[in-house]
Amino acid sequence: MIGSVFSSAISGIHTGMNSLARSGQEIARANIPAEEGGTDDLAPPLVEQIEGKTQVQASARVVEAGSATLGSLLDIEV
Repeated sequence: MIGSVFSSAISGIHTGMNSLARSGQEIARANIPAEEGGTDDLAPPLVEQIEGKTQVQASARVVEAGSATLGSLLDIEV
């Protein structure tokens, strides 16, 4: 059970980091003309940055909770 908690948390961190990287690339292309693959609208990638950050933070809290639970289980067993 604890293993699946950590697995889900790591997956969430990975997803959030990918979202941050992808939206960061879109923001970096903001000054490139649309014909060359740039974008004029920065709102979607900026929102995606916030979502990615929140995803990573929430997943990190899951890791903390899982770690605390595992620590409590080990304290009981010892």
